[in-house]
Amino acid sequence: MVDEIKLTGTFIEGRGINFCRGCLGETLFSALDLGELPIANELLLSPESIPERFPLHLRVCANCGLGQVPDVVTPDRIFRDYRYLSSISSTFLKHASDFVSQQISSRSFLPGDWVLEIASNDGYLLRNFLPSGIKAIGIEPAENVAEISRRLGIETVSDFFSNDLATDLLNQYGPPKLIIANNVMAHVPDLVDFVKGLATLVGPDTEISIENPSMASILTDFQFDTIYHEHYSYLSATSVEVISRMNGLELFKVEQLPIHGGSNRYWLRKLKTTNNPEASVGNTKNYEINIGLFEENSWENLSLNVKRILRNFEVWLAGDGSNDRKIYGYGAAAKASTLLNSIDQDASNFLLGIADLSVEKQHRFMPPIGIKIISPERLASLDPTDIVIFPWNIRSEIASQLRLQLGNGVRMWCAIPDLHEVI
Repeated sequence: MVDEIKLTGTFIEGRGINFCRGCLGETLFSALDLGELPIANELLLSPESIPERFPLHLRVCANCGLGQVPDVVTPDRIFRDYRYLSSISSTFLKHASDFVSQQISSRSFLPGDWVLEIASNDGYLLRNFLPSGIKAIGIEPAENVAEISRRLGIETVSDFFSNDLATDLLNQYGPPKLIIANNVMAHVPDLVDFVKGLATLVGPDTEISIENPSMASILTDFQFDTIYHEHYSYLSATSVEVISRMNGLELFKVEQLPIHGGSNRYWLRKLKTTNNPEASVGNTKNYEINIGLFEENSWENLSLNVKRILRNFEVWLAGDGSNDRKIYGYGAAAKASTLLNSIDQDASNFLLGIADLSVEKQHRFMPPIGIKIISPERLASLDPTDIVIFPWNIRSEIASQLRLQLGNGVRMWCAIPDLHEVI
């Protein structure tokens, strides 16, 4: 076990390579090496820009089952100017609204109770608490995104969540009734400090909801394109349980969700000797063991499948050499960057542009291949014959929108878990 005195700050040499960023164990093995890739969401202002590349190598802790990539890019560089907006997807908006409705109906919110969301983005979730008069505070380090939520009337702190910030919030407001941390623990290099901050804020009645794509889905459904530099960690139920207990918290329930291609919602509370976790915790941990999450040969098989998927996608892009196809992409997501930068071909020779609904991304370029990001309206005027939908987790939503705009004659495709036409 690594001496904790080395774990000050957010950027630690050897973390994610020689020792685990969660349990601090030193039993990491190589799971998938994607080589050197650009930062996925660092979209370029010019097609001639040459972005930096950094190693992207997934390792798994054999002790706790946490997947992780090493500290090579600071969170300040990734998240201070962030281009992703949660509210552009109707799927995510409904998911957030349903969650909040469930929490309001199942909890007794009293005067003075408040809700905290860490990584609140543009307020897409917290805004659902406001009509019920429930105080909601968001933490969002990207100032350009935080300002959107402030305009909705949501008090938003533009900073990274930490134990120090948790202490300040506790002193000012007391413990929250509910802490929401959706798709954020993956983005935290100093996971130890993050979970300590959660433990600092937890009162006797506080519950914590943590949503993240299941690490098991990378292995079983070949979702390697969810690996990119801003995802420092890939959560399993086992890792969440171990890390929580190290900091006085308890994983007491796991919900399995279809969102993001298969996610887990982990419920935490203050650790007490009288608590009994629900059966879902043990069931999920057993599932992870049974699929080989802790076994190196399982990940070796994944590496072989990734090579096959990339090769099939390359062959399809190149086609038969004829010029009868006009191929565009849809969704300038991080998934697109990982996929396009992992193939051996220069995708800009075949992909004429990528449409995206977010005005934050339009008129920029996908790194490092210089493919222009355009509006969906512009795409409709270009008469595409084929469209690659990169955010496969919301492919049905996107395909329905595109068919309304473009008609049924355009072929739509996804490359994950293998190249297939979206019908």
